[in-house]
Amino acid sequence: MREITELKEITLEHEPPDFSGAADIGPLLDLAEKGGILKIEDLALVRSFTVSSGSIVRYLRTYRDDYPTLADAHARMDRLEDIAGLLASSITEKNELNDATYPELKRIRSEIYNARQEMERTISRIIHSPHMESVLQEKIFTTRNDRSVILVKANMKERVGGTVHDISASGATYYIEPNEITPLNNRALTLEKELQAETARILRMLSAQVSGNAGRLRGNLDLVARLDFIAAAARLSIDLRGAEPEITDGPVIRLYRARHPLLYLMSPDTVVSNDIDLGAAHRCLIVSGANTGGKTVLLKTIGLCVLMAMYGLHLPAGPDSRIGVFTKILADIGDDQSLSQSLSTFSGQIMIINEMLAGADERTLVIIDEIIVGTNPRQGAALAQAILESLIETGSIIVATTHYSELKELPAVDGRFQNASVSFDLATLRPTYRLMSGLPGVSYAIEIASNYGLPQAITTRASALLDSRELSMEALVEKIQQYEQEIAEERGRLDGLSKGLEREKRENEELMTRLEKRAQEIKQKEGIDFIRELREHRRRVSDRITALQRMNMKEAGAVNRELSELETSIHSKLAGERGKLYAGKYRPMDPEEARPGDRVLILSLEKEGALESVDLQRKQAAVLLGSSIRSTFPFGDLYVPAQRPAPAPVRQRAKRHPGIDGVEDGGGEIPSVIQTSYNTVDLRGMRVEEGLRSMEREFDHMVRSGIRTVVVIHGHGTGAMKEAVRTSLSQSLYAADFRPGDTGEGGDGVTIVRLRG
Repeated sequence: MREITELKEITLEHEPPDFSGAADIGPLLDLAEKGGILKIEDLALVRSFTVSSGSIVRYLRTYRDDYPTLADAHARMDRLEDIAGLLASSITEKNELNDATYPELKRIRSEIYNARQEMERTISRIIHSPHMESVLQEKIFTTRNDRSVILVKANMKERVGGTVHDISASGATYYIEPNEITPLNNRALTLEKELQAETARILRMLSAQVSGNAGRLRGNLDLVARLDFIAAAARLSIDLRGAEPEITDGPVIRLYRARHPLLYLMSPDTVVSNDIDLGAAHRCLIVSGANTGGKTVLLKTIGLCVLMAMYGLHLPAGPDSRIGVFTKILADIGDDQSLSQSLSTFSGQIMIINEMLAGADERTLVIIDEIIVGTNPRQGAALAQAILESLIETGSIIVATTHYSELKELPAVDGRFQNASVSFDLATLRPTYRLMSGLPGVSYAIEIASNYGLPQAITTRASALLDSRELSMEALVEKIQQYEQEIAEERGRLDGLSKGLEREKRENEELMTRLEKRAQEIKQKEGIDFIRELREHRRRVSDRITALQRMNMKEAGAVNRELSELETSIHSKLAGERGKLYAGKYRPMDPEEARPGDRVLILSLEKEGALESVDLQRKQAAVLLGSSIRSTFPFGDLYVPAQRPAPAPVRQRAKRHPGIDGVEDGGGEIPSVIQTSYNTVDLRGMRVEEGLRSMEREFDHMVRSGIRTVVVIHGHGTGAMKEAVRTSLSQSLYAADFRPGDTGEGGDGVTIVRLRG
């Protein structure tokens, strides 16, 4: 599984290994080891394997540092450089022996070519000579018995001196080798024999080399074959969206989003996945529900997943799945009737269950589809329960489907059993194929029969014949299933909302990061420009100071005025630069519109405060910082929010509870609040001054985070902290309203605060 996982990761991120040219050369190695001579095409196959083997070695070397199992395979692979080099130089891409490697072979082929050329010239001269015009049947030549001959008319054969090698079927043509070309034919045949002998010698030598390296070649063949299998398994895992499960010691099946592998390959967009939990808390899963609802598919999904795990393959399930090691799977799916063996459906299943009881152990998965059918329902249900109890005693894990109500009731009295069902949509009379753990299913036999066209009179009569107890039980199960489906739909909707919010949160965080980075770049650039300008001003001041020593009083006054104007200009530029940082959120304060209680930003401090009074004559305003610090600032240093909030007096709060004074802010009664780590300020154990500072800091952070209701824990104690907190809240810039905690919130030991928006 680890090998498959590693090769899957490489395939997804890079590329799979290339196995072109890697054929099964095992039989050829066996033949060579027995002293057999390989044909040229056989040696070409071995050559292709050595080339492919070298390609695999390079592939493993590329990824060995990051993938341990590939490093192990690379260490065991033989580069086969000597035999690969020999075969590559001996056999061309056209699967012929290479002349460049074997000079004697080249000489013989050259002489054969020359002999053929001379022979063709001689024959061409003969057949085109004038005296042969009436002798020849056709002006061509051919071969008979590997010798070149001309086609002579039967009545003219005496006019040609030479050897007759063949006669046509009609007897009209004689194939004659003229005496002039007999030596040339003899020479060509002799050279062909030499060529065959030299070729056989080379093939025998190369076969011996293959035989001598058979062990190394076979070792690489085994490794390449295994890697080919692992690559195929990795590709299957990709196609199935499979994953490596966690392997446990005990026989446990915990599958998340499991899918039938073959159905998924055929139709990946329509297959329903299910969670399956078996073996840890329960050893037998009793699956019930509608016919055609997918119970058998579920059994096969479980069986195939266990089988794939037994063979080390990835499972068509989520990566957090867990599965134990099983040694056997005993399955009974389908009708066991056999006419040849005189077995009914019932007796056929009994014979298979006997084999299961004899072979089941703690490492066995038992799968039974429709346990005990074809007999009296009450007796069949009793027999099925007894069989399941006996199978559990063997220690095996069991999955069985049934329509027996008695088996559906079994998990209520025996904790080893667990109910499960495949749900059914009554609105459409269609199965959903969704597994519902912990609940028995309803068969819906009458509804499904009606849906398949059974006359209504029959289905109505069948409903009337049903036992009232069974009707009430099925109605209860149906109602529970409806509730479960509604809960599942609501959970899915909430999951979707949660994922959407999480996605928006990530996008906002990324946007804020980009904006902060951009703002920092802008500030850094403008800061560099400002420093350069400041250096120029310093130089000018230095020059003025030097000249000041030579000036009279009148000139000194002019310089002083110039320096004052320069200082004012610098402060104005600094204020403008700071103002750019808050553009969009704040605007310069208009003294005519300003009112006591307005929230203002002191630009030079980059802190917020509450406006107390405005002095139009002196062009300054008094601002309250925190709960007790007051100071005056020029109008140009004060900014207000871009969108003006509703007025809120600073020192007043609604008198909504004894001991709390002020005026309401229009927000209504503060609702009950659930205390969390995000909306709680715990002041216990702190001194009063320390606690108030901590509370203001936390308020500032919560306002920026969008938290609007806060729980301040101050306890009872001597009452000093509680009194100080509520006094401070009546003057706080952050608190819009507050009240003591109610029962269940902490009582009078806490104060519930609504923060300003």
